[in-house]
Amino acid sequence: MPGDLWYSSAGSREIWATSSGWTRTSDSRLMKPGLAGLAVCMEKPSQTESWNPLWMAPRAEDDSMTGSLALSPTSMLLTSVLNAYLAEREASPRYTESLRRTVRKATGYGLLSTCQLDSPTVNDFLRSLDLSPTTRGNIRRELLTLWRYAFEQAYTDVAPLRIMRIKQPRRPPAAWDLETLRRLLVAAESDARPISSRVRHPWSLVMPAWITVGFDTALRFTDILLLRQRNVANGCVVVTATKTGKSTVRALSAYSQQAIASLLQHSPDGSVFSWAVTRRRMLLKWKLFLLENKVSGSSRWLRRSSATYVERQKPGSAPTFLSHSNPALARLHYIDPTLLDLPTGPEPIR
Repeated sequence: MPGDLWYSSAGSREIWATSSGWTRTSDSRLMKPGLAGLAVCMEKPSQTESWNPLWMAPRAEDDSMTGSLALSPTSMLLTSVLNAYLAEREASPRYTESLRRTVRKATGYGLLSTCQLDSPTVNDFLRSLDLSPTTRGNIRRELLTLWRYAFEQAYTDVAPLRIMRIKQPRRPPAAWDLETLRRLLVAAESDARPISSRVRHPWSLVMPAWITVGFDTALRFTDILLLRQRNVANGCVVVTATKTGKSTVRALSAYSQQAIASLLQHSPDGSVFSWAVTRRRMLLKWKLFLLENKVSGSSRWLRRSSATYVERQKPGSAPTFLSHSNPALARLHYIDPTLLDLPTGPEPIR
């Protein structure tokens, strides 16, 4: 018997082996590591019959488990499925990392191979996640994406069906009003602390520019971070959105143009922000900055606030400003209804 056996515990499926040989558990399945990312699931119909691999030709003798089995691509490790899926398409760094997170969660639970993918096991995995409904919903969607790909590539013969839906509470989007934004801008302008031990320039060089550029353009965090001198022309920002691949042209206020010019004066490589801050440092700065100023939200609220005030100035224009293909997304996720001109309600009782 080979000694390098995978262990897996996924719901009712426990996959393990002892030094005396294969051991059957509650669902009569075991898994043996394969070659080049392939995995072979084994089952024993009874205590007296020999082990046979699932979805492969039956074998007559037990000693073929020592390695003479001719593997066929009927099962694959989830990590290998992910690598194959990414190799066939262009995916943003954020989406790639999100998929890897989903695979890590699944393998940590015990879902190692495609031969373990079925509705009871996957549903048990989703129920076990002690995460917010939104995060659980994202993991469900991404796991189904990989499962669907594995089914199309014949790495499993079980179709991704009958998977539980995860209810996600629909809360109205929240954004900052102009008074809060101006207060944050004043606080940013007065922050004289150095950015880091490497970059001794003050945060007052970076934060005001980030706030006004984010509000003027409604760009996402990554697109702001990756801005370069060539993306600024004729008082506008011209970029290709990293998430959607759509071309985006947005006007900049005079304040933003001056703030960008000041940053570029110190930039050694033509980048607007990334020469001074990393993604991680900027995320941490935003968290601390809002805590210090006792303001709820995150840097994402710049995009929401921008969309809300665009919609307030011209109803129906926010989806176009955000470059959304589905007009409903703006109302669902970006526009704060409390900052719009609400319809007149009934007369007060008192």
